[in-house]
Amino acid sequence: MNRKPSSRPRRARSDRATASLPEVVRDELSLLRRVQQAIARSRGVIPYFDYEGDMVALRDTLAEERLPEDQASIVEQMDRTAALAATRARRAPERVDARNPYFGHLVIRTDDGRTRELLVGPRPFLAAGVRIVDWRDAPVARIFYRYREGDEFVEEIADREWCGEVMVRRLLTIVDGKLMRVQTTGGTWVRDNGGFTQVSAEAVLGGGAGSALRPQNVQPHLGTGSGAWLRADVPFQQIAGMLDPRQYELITSPDTGMVLVRGGAGSGKTTVLLHRLAFLAGRDPKRFRARRMLVVVFNRALAAFVARMLSELGMSSVPVVTMARLARTLVQRHFPRLTPYRAETPPAPVLRFKTHALLLPALEEASRAAPRADPAGLFDELFSDRGWLRASAERHAPGCFSDSDLAQIHRWCSDQHFRRCEGRIGDEEDPDRPEYDEADEVILLRLHQLLRGPLLHSPGHKLAYDHLAVDEAEDLGPLDLSVLLPLAREGSVTLAGDSAQRLGPGDFSSWEEILPRLALPTVEVSPLQVSYRCTRPILEFARGLLGEFAPPEVPRAVREGAPVEILRAGSRGAAMTFLADALADLSRREARASVAVLARDAAHAREAYQALAAADLAGLRLALQQDFAFEPAIEVSEISQSKGLEFDYVILLNPSLLNLPPTRMARQLWHVGATRAIHQLWVLCWDPPSPVLPALPIRLVG
Repeated sequence: MNRKPSSRPRRARSDRATASLPEVVRDELSLLRRVQQAIARSRGVIPYFDYEGDMVALRDTLAEERLPEDQASIVEQMDRTAALAATRARRAPERVDARNPYFGHLVIRTDDGRTRELLVGPRPFLAAGVRIVDWRDAPVARIFYRYREGDEFVEEIADREWCGEVMVRRLLTIVDGKLMRVQTTGGTWVRDNGGFTQVSAEAVLGGGAGSALRPQNVQPHLGTGSGAWLRADVPFQQIAGMLDPRQYELITSPDTGMVLVRGGAGSGKTTVLLHRLAFLAGRDPKRFRARRMLVVVFNRALAAFVARMLSELGMSSVPVVTMARLARTLVQRHFPRLTPYRAETPPAPVLRFKTHALLLPALEEASRAAPRADPAGLFDELFSDRGWLRASAERHAPGCFSDSDLAQIHRWCSDQHFRRCEGRIGDEEDPDRPEYDEADEVILLRLHQLLRGPLLHSPGHKLAYDHLAVDEAEDLGPLDLSVLLPLAREGSVTLAGDSAQRLGPGDFSSWEEILPRLALPTVEVSPLQVSYRCTRPILEFARGLLGEFAPPEVPRAVREGAPVEILRAGSRGAAMTFLADALADLSRREARASVAVLARDAAHAREAYQALAAADLAGLRLALQQDFAFEPAIEVSEISQSKGLEFDYVILLNPSLLNLPPTRMARQLWHVGATRAIHQLWVLCWDPPSPVLPALPIRLVG
């Protein structure tokens, strides 16, 4: 007779394995089980209702319905559903996800002798002796973010002063109900196949100059071997537990007025910006409605990335748009008679003039001189007027545009103007006829604001958002910001940017210079000075690339890492063969690594992809349409398209003097490329390396 095997031996083995773990890990495993049991037993959890899905279905039904009385009924039902959703948001704080219930563990002892244990997470919960507080609006959460283990604290909570000491402060990563990572003051433990491994030494900045150098006779090695635990697939919503005090202070800033988030690459600007949206919506969902917030970015790749992160924060209904798409939509709404054809990219002096801050006062002056003018008509009149172009440049940007620049600007704008006029008069439209370029659309919108008033959502209704957030704002020109900022109710705006990473054609130099031009008060905000993405060697190399254009604030890295290596091959073919071998080896050792191979422009990226494709590398992709995978892959692209993203490993291709001249824009472009790397950076050349590169030993390969 077959008998079911006893589970006692297996349980005994499990108990022995648990007993061998560090005490801090055992404590957290036990706590997680207790919390999950409390959640399972809790009778107060309200069933989940998909109100957002109901609203989408009702909206689709409304679009199909033709009878007015039925339309009115559907609208009334939509209002009721929205009201129910708002009520639930206010009255159901106890709903919590057992797969990811919390990310912070805090024990405090107050001066009255009482000890309190609190957990910090995305949703509040209170049952069976378990208390989870919401990181966004629980006053006691301030202690978790502002203090460290062993610190004494003083905070005013519920109109009472709390004084005491932080006894325990732990940062936890819980994925699909399993404890994956425990971080304490004394070290970090990460789950692996055999249990938990301590990795604290890697995470601490240490050593000194040259301490991590590899011998010259050792073959260059791509891969750190520690990427697996650093890439532990941490849900973005758990990053809330990793916020440092300065980031938390910015996130919880007053909800009116503008918050400016400054900082270098990898300092957490985007993290702060997105968590600020979640904080505002969580604290006051009636005032800050997710669907009436807006995030504006400069390209589609960053828009896709931001949308994914918002979804993980439970904010998927927040619209994310590029400035170009928003401007096109608004122009079509406010200038319906203009044809949608877009002109080819204008010459560099034309684009620089049309995005220059000089247009802020110049357009205001022209609008005051002709207050009844039609915005589109005034646009044509101004930009085909050689005298106005010259006077505006001399008055508001002396020395910025040469005589030949102004002649080229006038010739281009006049040609475009007359071609538009000919097209309007002709009987047939030429589908290839140039119309307005991307910069023109923003100018038209600004003229509409100056001559006609606020931009509209629909006839008679002003376009307004509960909160406006702009990421990588340095790549939006002053004119872009002058169009965007009035769209925010009560001026509730968050701007995030770094002037050292500007790639756009405008004249953005510093926030201190731009904000007064926008008639905004100067916001005194100390920059985020800690880089959490890049290792110390990568950060120092990237700063060296900026040279004289580096900002005065020196960022600080929290991790040591492999040295940046400049590698020189005898030819492009030899370089690509060496790189293909290195990438194939990396793929075998770290199958989940994300790798970016970045070139100066699309043509060079396409050449590199074709060479690497011959090696049949697994996961190789060409990403030239801002279509990054956001998953383990080897992606070949141009540097500018990767801005705002990050990869485990980055290889910069052939920064020769031709590709990296000593200009500000070139330095900033390659600085952006270098700071995409999390763990390791290679610089691979087959032409003589540019003297702009920081002075590092050059190793021959291939």
